[in-house]
Amino acid sequence: MPIDVGPIRAAEFPVTGNHLYFNHAGVSPIPARAAAAGIRMLEMSRDEGAFHLRKWEDLANETRGRFARIVGASPEEIAFVKNTSEGLSFVAAGFPWRDGDNLVTSNVEYPSNIYPWMRLQARNVEVRMVPVRDGRVKKEDLFAACDGKTRLIALSSVEFANGYRNDLPGIGEYCQHHGIFFCVDGIQSVGALPMDVKAFGVDALSADGHKWLLAPEGIGGFYISREVMEMVEPVILGWHSVRNRFDFENYDFQLSQDARRFEPGSMNTVGLAAFNASLDLLLSVGVDRIWERVRRLTERVLEKARGEGYEVVSPDHPEERSGIVTFRVPGTDNAALWKALLARRAVCSHRAGGIRVSPHFYNTPEEIDRLFSLIREERARA
Repeated sequence: MPIDVGPIRAAEFPVTGNHLYFNHAGVSPIPARAAAAGIRMLEMSRDEGAFHLRKWEDLANETRGRFARIVGASPEEIAFVKNTSEGLSFVAAGFPWRDGDNLVTSNVEYPSNIYPWMRLQARNVEVRMVPVRDGRVKKEDLFAACDGKTRLIALSSVEFANGYRNDLPGIGEYCQHHGIFFCVDGIQSVGALPMDVKAFGVDALSADGHKWLLAPEGIGGFYISREVMEMVEPVILGWHSVRNRFDFENYDFQLSQDARRFEPGSMNTVGLAAFNASLDLLLSVGVDRIWERVRRLTERVLEKARGEGYEVVSPDHPEERSGIVTFRVPGTDNAALWKALLARRAVCSHRAGGIRVSPHFYNTPEEIDRLFSLIREERARA
Protein backbone atom coordinates (compact mmCIF):
# COMPACT_ATOMS: atom_id res chain seq x y z
CA MET A 1 0.00 0.00 0.00
CA PRO A 2 1.44 3.42 -0.95
CA ILE A 3 2.36 5.81 1.84
CA ASP A 4 0.09 8.79 2.38
CA VAL A 5 2.87 11.24 3.13
CA GLY A 6 0.68 14.32 3.53
CA PRO A 7 -0.20 13.76 7.22
CA ILE A 8 3.35 12.60 8.00
CA ARG A 9 4.90 15.69 6.40
CA ALA A 10 2.53 17.96 8.30
CA ALA A 11 3.03 16.27 11.67
CA GLU A 12 6.68 15.19 11.56
CA PHE A 13 8.68 17.27 9.09
CA PRO A 14 8.36 21.03 9.49
CA VAL A 15 11.59 21.24 7.47
CA THR A 16 9.40 20.88 4.38
CA GLY A 17 7.97 24.34 5.05
CA ASN A 18 11.41 25.93 4.93
CA HIS A 19 13.60 23.90 2.58
CA LEU A 20 13.76 21.53 -0.32
CA TYR A 21 15.64 18.92 1.66
CA PHE A 22 17.45 16.26 -0.37
CA ASN A 23 20.50 15.53 1.76
CA HIS A 24 19.58 12.39 3.69
CA ALA A 25 22.86 10.85 2.55
CA GLY A 26 24.51 13.70 4.45
CA VAL A 27 22.65 14.80 7.58
CA SER A 28 18.90 14.40 7.89
CA PRO A 29 16.41 16.62 9.67
CA ILE A 30 14.87 14.77 12.58
CA PRO A 31 11.11 14.21 12.83
CA ALA A 32 9.04 16.16 15.33
CA ARG A 33 8.52 13.13 17.55
CA ALA A 34 12.29 12.62 17.85
CA ALA A 35 12.86 16.25 18.79
CA ALA A 36 10.04 16.05 21.34
CA ALA A 37 11.47 12.85 22.86
CA GLY A 38 14.91 14.42 23.24
CA ILE A 39 13.41 17.54 24.81
CA ARG A 40 11.39 15.45 27.25
CA MET A 41 14.53 13.65 28.35
CA LEU A 42 16.29 16.98 28.91
CA GLU A 43 13.32 18.28 30.88
CA MET A 44 13.25 15.16 33.03
CA SER A 45 16.96 15.55 33.72
CA ARG A 46 16.37 19.21 34.58
CA ASP A 47 13.41 18.56 36.88
CA GLU A 48 14.20 15.13 38.35
CA GLY A 49 17.88 14.40 37.85
CA ALA A 50 18.39 10.65 37.77
CA PHE A 51 15.25 9.87 39.79
CA HIS A 52 14.04 7.61 36.93
CA LEU A 53 17.45 6.09 36.27
CA ARG A 54 16.14 2.55 35.82
CA LYS A 55 13.66 3.78 33.21
CA TRP A 56 16.63 4.74 31.12
CA GLU A 57 17.50 1.05 30.97
CA ASP A 58 13.96 0.35 29.74
CA LEU A 59 14.42 3.01 27.07
CA ALA A 60 17.69 1.42 25.99
CA ASN A 61 16.08 -2.01 25.75
CA GLU A 62 13.19 -0.68 23.67
CA THR A 63 15.54 1.16 21.32
CA ARG A 64 17.81 -1.86 21.05
CA GLY A 65 14.86 -3.98 20.03
CA ARG A 66 13.72 -1.49 17.42
CA PHE A 67 17.15 -1.19 15.81
CA ALA A 68 17.38 -4.99 15.82
CA ARG A 69 14.12 -5.16 13.85
CA ILE A 70 15.41 -2.60 11.35
CA VAL A 71 18.52 -4.68 10.54
CA GLY A 72 17.09 -8.18 11.04
CA ALA A 73 19.03 -9.12 14.17
CA SER A 74 18.23 -10.05 17.76
CA PRO A 75 18.43 -7.36 20.48
CA GLU A 76 21.27 -9.26 22.15
CA GLU A 77 23.40 -8.58 19.07
CA ILE A 78 23.00 -4.78 19.22
CA ALA A 79 25.14 -2.19 20.97
CA PHE A 80 24.81 1.59 20.83
CA VAL A 81 27.65 3.62 19.37
CA LYS A 82 28.41 7.32 18.99
CA ASN A 83 28.85 6.98 15.23
CA THR A 84 29.59 4.56 12.42
CA SER A 85 33.34 5.00 12.86
CA GLU A 86 33.20 3.73 16.43
CA GLY A 87 31.55 0.45 15.51
CA LEU A 88 33.92 -0.19 12.61
CA SER A 89 36.86 0.63 14.87
CA PHE A 90 35.63 -1.93 17.41
CA VAL A 91 36.03 -4.61 14.75
CA ALA A 92 39.32 -3.32 13.37
CA ALA A 93 40.99 -3.02 16.77
CA GLY A 94 39.47 -6.10 18.40
CA PHE A 95 39.79 -8.62 15.58
CA PRO A 96 42.33 -11.44 16.15
CA TRP A 97 44.75 -10.45 13.41
CA ARG A 98 47.82 -12.52 12.67
CA ASP A 99 51.05 -11.28 11.19
CA GLY A 100 50.76 -11.16 7.39
CA ASP A 101 46.95 -11.18 7.27
CA ASN A 102 45.10 -9.03 4.78
CA LEU A 103 41.67 -7.46 4.39
CA VAL A 104 39.86 -6.39 1.24
CA THR A 105 37.89 -3.20 0.67
CA SER A 106 37.32 -0.77 -2.22
CA ASN A 107 38.94 2.52 -3.18
CA VAL A 108 35.68 4.51 -3.00
CA GLU A 109 34.75 3.96 0.63
CA TYR A 110 33.91 6.85 2.94
CA PRO A 111 36.93 7.55 5.19
CA SER A 112 35.13 6.04 8.20
CA ASN A 113 35.50 2.68 6.50
CA ILE A 114 39.13 3.19 5.51
CA TYR A 115 41.12 4.75 8.34
CA PRO A 116 40.38 2.09 11.01
CA TRP A 117 41.74 -0.51 8.59
CA MET A 118 44.72 1.54 7.40
CA ARG A 119 45.86 1.79 11.02
CA LEU A 120 46.35 -1.98 10.95
CA GLN A 121 49.22 -1.66 8.51
CA ALA A 122 51.37 -0.93 11.57
CA ARG A 123 50.50 -4.47 12.70
CA ASN A 124 51.62 -5.93 9.35
CA VAL A 125 48.04 -6.35 8.12
CA GLU A 126 47.75 -5.58 4.40
CA VAL A 127 44.84 -3.40 3.23
CA ARG A 128 43.84 -4.26 -0.32
CA MET A 129 41.74 -1.55 -1.98
CA VAL A 130 39.97 -2.87 -5.06
CA PRO A 131 39.49 -0.16 -7.72
CA VAL A 132 36.00 0.47 -9.01
CA ARG A 133 35.00 -0.12 -12.62
CA ASP A 134 32.39 2.12 -14.21
CA GLY A 135 31.48 3.44 -10.78
CA ARG A 136 30.79 -0.05 -9.48
CA VAL A 137 32.54 -2.20 -6.89
CA LYS A 138 32.50 -5.46 -8.80
CA LYS A 139 32.15 -8.37 -6.41
CA GLU A 140 34.22 -10.49 -8.78
CA ASP A 141 37.11 -8.03 -8.28
CA LEU A 142 36.71 -8.28 -4.51
CA PHE A 143 36.84 -12.05 -4.67
CA ALA A 144 39.86 -11.99 -6.98
CA ALA A 145 41.71 -9.88 -4.41
CA CYS A 146 41.17 -12.52 -1.71
CA ASP A 147 43.57 -15.32 -0.92
CA GLY A 148 44.39 -17.68 1.92
CA LYS A 149 45.49 -14.78 4.12
CA THR A 150 42.30 -12.75 3.68
CA ARG A 151 40.52 -12.53 7.02
CA LEU A 152 37.95 -9.79 6.40
CA ILE A 153 36.05 -7.85 3.74
CA ALA A 154 35.00 -4.32 4.74
CA LEU A 155 32.47 -2.63 2.50
CA SER A 156 29.68 -0.08 2.53
CA SER A 157 26.16 -1.27 1.83
CA VAL A 158 25.84 1.76 -0.47
CA GLU A 159 28.74 3.83 -1.76
CA PHE A 160 28.40 7.42 -0.58
CA ALA A 161 29.44 9.37 -3.69
CA ASN A 162 27.34 7.81 -6.44
CA GLY A 163 24.91 5.58 -4.53
CA TYR A 164 26.07 2.25 -5.95
CA ARG A 165 24.41 -0.54 -3.96
CA ASN A 166 26.75 -3.42 -3.26
CA ASP A 167 25.53 -6.98 -3.58
CA LEU A 168 25.58 -7.79 0.12
CA PRO A 169 23.92 -11.22 -0.20
CA GLY A 170 26.38 -12.32 -2.88
CA ILE A 171 29.41 -11.02 -1.00
CA GLY A 172 28.13 -12.41 2.29
CA GLU A 173 27.65 -15.84 0.77
CA TYR A 174 31.22 -15.80 -0.52
CA CYS A 175 32.55 -14.75 2.88
CA GLN A 176 30.66 -17.49 4.69
CA HIS A 177 31.88 -20.12 2.24
CA HIS A 178 35.51 -19.02 2.59
CA GLY A 179 35.57 -18.26 6.32
CA ILE A 180 36.01 -14.50 5.81
CA PHE A 181 34.56 -11.98 8.27
CA PHE A 182 32.12 -9.59 6.55
CA CYS A 183 31.98 -6.10 8.08
CA VAL A 184 29.53 -3.57 6.65
CA ASP A 185 29.27 0.21 6.91
CA GLY A 186 25.48 0.44 6.75
CA ILE A 187 24.96 4.17 7.19
CA GLN A 188 23.94 4.84 3.58
CA SER A 189 21.16 2.28 3.49
CA VAL A 190 19.81 1.34 6.92
CA GLY A 191 16.44 3.02 7.34
CA ALA A 192 15.77 3.47 3.63
CA LEU A 193 16.54 0.05 2.13
CA PRO A 194 15.58 -3.30 3.63
CA MET A 195 18.43 -4.84 5.61
CA ASP A 196 18.63 -8.44 6.80
CA VAL A 197 22.05 -9.08 8.30
CA LYS A 198 21.30 -12.78 8.79
CA ALA A 199 20.10 -13.44 5.26
CA PHE A 200 22.93 -11.30 3.83
CA GLY A 201 25.67 -13.12 5.77
CA VAL A 202 26.87 -9.97 7.56
CA ASP A 203 29.02 -10.54 10.65
CA ALA A 204 29.13 -6.92 11.86
CA LEU A 205 27.44 -3.69 10.80
CA SER A 206 27.68 -0.14 12.07
CA ALA A 207 25.33 2.73 11.24
CA ASP A 208 25.02 6.19 12.75
CA GLY A 209 21.48 7.50 13.05
CA HIS A 210 21.88 10.90 11.42
CA LYS A 211 21.29 9.89 7.80
CA TRP A 212 18.50 7.60 6.62
CA LEU A 213 17.50 6.66 10.19
CA LEU A 214 16.35 10.28 10.72
CA ALA A 215 17.97 10.56 14.15
CA PRO A 216 20.34 13.11 15.69
CA GLU A 217 24.08 12.91 15.27
CA GLY A 218 26.01 11.15 18.02
CA ILE A 219 23.86 8.02 18.37
CA GLY A 220 23.75 4.88 16.25
CA GLY A 221 23.64 1.11 16.28
CA PHE A 222 26.31 -1.59 16.04
CA TYR A 223 25.37 -5.16 15.17
CA ILE A 224 27.68 -8.08 15.79
CA SER A 225 26.54 -11.63 15.19
CA ARG A 226 26.40 -13.90 18.19
CA GLU A 227 28.36 -16.44 16.14
CA VAL A 228 31.43 -14.16 16.01
CA MET A 229 30.97 -12.05 19.13
CA GLU A 230 33.62 -13.91 21.11
CA MET A 231 36.08 -13.47 18.25
CA VAL A 232 36.15 -9.66 18.49
CA GLU A 233 37.67 -8.45 21.74
CA PRO A 234 36.23 -5.26 23.25
CA VAL A 235 39.09 -2.77 23.34
CA ILE A 236 37.32 -0.05 25.34
CA LEU A 237 36.00 -1.27 28.68
CA GLY A 238 34.08 0.22 31.57
CA TRP A 239 31.45 -0.39 34.19
CA HIS A 240 28.77 -1.15 31.58
CA SER A 241 30.81 -3.83 29.79
CA VAL A 242 30.30 -6.55 32.39
CA ARG A 243 27.50 -8.88 33.42
CA ASN A 244 26.95 -7.49 36.91
CA ARG A 245 27.08 -3.89 35.77
CA PHE A 246 25.05 -2.48 38.64
CA ASP A 247 27.06 -4.20 41.38
CA PHE A 248 29.48 -1.32 41.73
CA GLU A 249 31.18 -2.40 44.94
CA ASN A 250 32.23 -5.88 43.87
CA TYR A 251 34.63 -6.26 41.00
CA ASP A 252 33.64 -9.20 38.81
CA PHE A 253 35.31 -8.99 35.42
CA GLN A 254 32.99 -11.15 33.37
CA LEU A 255 32.09 -9.50 30.10
CA SER A 256 28.44 -9.15 29.26
CA GLN A 257 27.19 -12.18 27.38
CA ASP A 258 25.65 -10.00 24.68
CA ALA A 259 26.66 -7.00 22.57
CA ARG A 260 26.48 -4.68 25.57
CA ARG A 261 30.09 -5.68 26.18
CA PHE A 262 30.81 -3.04 23.52
CA GLU A 263 29.08 -0.31 25.56
CA PRO A 264 31.72 0.74 28.07
CA GLY A 265 29.88 3.42 30.01
CA SER A 266 26.91 5.69 30.50
CA MET A 267 24.66 6.17 27.50
CA ASN A 268 23.67 9.25 25.54
CA THR A 269 20.16 9.28 27.00
CA VAL A 270 18.97 12.36 25.10
CA GLY A 271 20.18 10.95 21.81
CA LEU A 272 18.79 7.54 22.70
CA ALA A 273 15.33 8.97 23.36
CA ALA A 274 15.32 10.73 19.98
CA PHE A 275 16.76 7.68 18.22
CA ASN A 276 14.04 5.50 19.69
CA ALA A 277 11.33 7.85 18.43
CA SER A 278 12.84 7.97 14.93
CA LEU A 279 13.02 4.18 14.78
CA ASP A 280 9.40 4.04 15.90
CA LEU A 281 8.39 6.23 12.97
CA LEU A 282 10.35 4.16 10.44
CA LEU A 283 8.92 0.89 11.76
CA SER A 284 5.37 2.25 11.81
CA VAL A 285 5.68 3.19 8.14
CA GLY A 286 7.64 0.05 7.21
CA VAL A 287 11.07 -0.04 5.59
CA ASP A 288 9.77 -2.01 2.60
CA ARG A 289 7.22 0.73 1.88
CA ILE A 290 9.82 3.42 2.53
CA TRP A 291 12.16 1.87 -0.01
CA GLU A 292 9.41 1.60 -2.63
CA ARG A 293 8.69 5.31 -2.31
CA VAL A 294 12.38 6.28 -2.23
CA ARG A 295 12.91 4.14 -5.32
CA ARG A 296 10.17 5.98 -7.18
CA LEU A 297 11.50 9.36 -6.10
CA THR A 298 14.99 8.51 -7.31
CA GLU A 299 13.50 7.33 -10.61
CA ARG A 300 12.02 10.80 -11.00
CA VAL A 301 15.40 12.40 -10.28
CA LEU A 302 16.99 10.18 -12.92
CA GLU A 303 14.30 11.01 -15.47
CA LYS A 304 14.55 14.75 -14.84
CA ALA A 305 18.36 14.73 -14.99
CA ARG A 306 18.42 12.82 -18.26
CA GLY A 307 15.67 14.99 -19.66
CA GLU A 308 17.81 18.06 -18.99
CA GLY A 309 20.83 16.46 -20.65
CA TYR A 310 22.83 16.06 -17.45
CA GLU A 311 25.45 13.35 -16.98
CA VAL A 312 24.14 10.78 -14.51
CA VAL A 313 26.97 9.38 -12.40
CA SER A 314 24.87 6.90 -10.41
CA PRO A 315 24.07 3.41 -11.69
CA ASP A 316 20.51 2.97 -12.90
CA HIS A 317 20.18 -0.81 -12.86
CA PRO A 318 17.40 -1.63 -10.34
CA GLU A 319 19.63 -3.94 -8.31
CA GLU A 320 22.43 -1.36 -8.13
CA ARG A 321 20.37 1.69 -7.18
CA SER A 322 19.84 3.24 -3.76
CA GLY A 323 18.44 6.47 -2.37
CA ILE A 324 21.30 8.47 -3.91
CA VAL A 325 21.38 9.97 -7.40
CA THR A 326 24.44 11.99 -8.46
CA PHE A 327 24.57 13.91 -11.73
CA ARG A 328 26.85 16.48 -13.34
CA VAL A 329 25.49 19.56 -15.05
CA PRO A 330 27.62 20.12 -18.17
CA GLY A 331 29.14 23.49 -18.91
CA THR A 332 28.59 24.52 -15.30
CA ASP A 333 30.72 24.87 -12.20
CA ASN A 334 28.91 22.21 -10.20
CA ALA A 335 30.45 23.30 -6.90
CA ALA A 336 29.21 26.85 -7.47
CA LEU A 337 25.81 25.51 -8.51
CA TRP A 338 25.57 23.51 -5.29
CA LYS A 339 26.33 26.62 -3.24
CA ALA A 340 23.73 28.58 -5.20
CA LEU A 341 21.13 25.92 -4.50
CA LEU A 342 21.95 26.02 -0.80
CA ALA A 343 21.49 29.79 -0.85
CA ARG A 344 17.98 29.16 -2.15
CA ARG A 345 17.28 26.59 0.59
CA ALA A 346 17.60 23.57 -1.68
CA VAL A 347 19.75 21.21 0.38
CA CYS A 348 21.81 18.60 -1.45
CA SER A 349 25.56 17.77 -1.66
CA HIS A 350 28.50 18.21 -4.00
CA ARG A 351 29.99 14.77 -4.62
CA ALA A 352 31.84 13.09 -7.48
CA GLY A 353 32.12 16.44 -9.23
CA GLY A 354 28.36 16.83 -9.40
CA ILE A 355 25.13 17.29 -7.48
CA ARG A 356 24.14 14.47 -5.13
CA VAL A 357 20.40 14.26 -4.45
CA SER A 358 19.14 11.90 -1.73
CA PRO A 359 15.39 12.09 -1.05
CA HIS A 360 13.62 10.28 1.77
CA PHE A 361 10.11 8.88 1.84
CA TYR A 362 8.46 12.11 3.00
CA ASN A 363 9.72 14.05 -0.01
CA THR A 364 7.40 14.55 -2.98
CA PRO A 365 7.71 14.47 -6.78
CA GLU A 366 6.72 18.15 -6.82
CA GLU A 367 9.74 18.99 -4.65
CA ILE A 368 11.99 17.22 -7.12
CA ASP A 369 10.47 19.18 -10.00
CA ARG A 370 11.08 22.38 -8.07
CA LEU A 371 14.74 21.45 -7.54
CA PHE A 372 15.29 21.07 -11.26
CA SER A 373 13.51 24.36 -11.89
CA LEU A 374 15.95 26.04 -9.53
CA ILE A 375 18.88 24.44 -11.36
CA ARG A 376 17.59 25.84 -14.65
CA GLU A 377 17.18 29.27 -13.08
CA GLU A 378 20.69 29.25 -11.67
CA ARG A 379 22.18 28.15 -14.97
CA ALA A 380 20.39 30.99 -16.70
CA ARG A 381 21.86 33.44 -14.20
CA ALA A 382 25.44 32.20 -14.61
